[in-house]
Amino acid sequence: MKITSSLTVMFSILFVLLSTTSFGQEIKIGFKDSIESTILNETRKIIIKLPQDYNSTDKSYPVIYRLDGNLDLFIETVGVINRLAYMDELMPDMIVVMIENTNRTRDMMPTNTSFFKSKPGAENFKNFIEHELIPHINSTYRTINEKVLCGQSLSAVFTLYYFLISPDSFDSFIACSGGFPDCEEYFIDLTNDMLKTKQNAKRKILLTHGLNDFLDPNGVIKKQLINFTQLIESDENIDCKLKIYKDEGHVPYPSLYHALRFLNK
Repeated sequence: MKITSSLTVMFSILFVLLSTTSFGQEIKIGFKDSIESTILNETRKIIIKLPQDYNSTDKSYPVIYRLDGNLDLFIETVGVINRLAYMDELMPDMIVVMIENTNRTRDMMPTNTSFFKSKPGAENFKNFIEHELIPHINSTYRTINEKVLCGQSLSAVFTLYYFLISPDSFDSFIACSGGFPDCEEYFIDLTNDMLKTKQNAKRKILLTHGLNDFLDPNGVIKKQLINFTQLIESDENIDCKLKIYKDEGHVPYPSLYHALRFLNK
């Protein structure tokens, strides 16, 4: 695995103050990096945000790994964490690692379906995260052994797959607007297999769903998630919660906020 040069992510924001002149100012939020993955045989870009006091203390921090990494989700994630960590003081600050996509369908799907024709690559993508990305983050930054994996829509399908295949790899999982597109039986089998194995530690998983989701006009996904949650709740070592939003659509915006509150209660 080879680490290439990093690029600072800078945003120019126009501040308008009531009694002062408007001015532009550069705000450094995080930085980009790249990993040459031997498992995926490609370069994977990541975006990283360190806690506000990272350089002024010797503390170590938990890490949230968010899939579908892009600048919009990056800003959203940092904003929610800053609110909960500093304004509300309900959780510790975290290192944020956003994983950008190259071939989303390939990486997120663990099995063939009638909807997705790409060759499934979820196992390889999981191995990249587990054996290349996480070791790099742990060796480069001051981390504690507390990790969260967060996905939305198709990457929530991958998050659920990762949870069922390797529940001890992360302390917590967040799956926003996930489901089982034409592969419910596959996931039921994975769930039953996972429940037969005693977990080494308590794990948390939060699923979210919006009743106005355009991908679920007949409530099929909602029913899948309810059934899945009921199965998972039978394991006393897993704290599973399904949060359904009445007035939200696909990937409800409050998902991450409520998820992090749930994980830190």
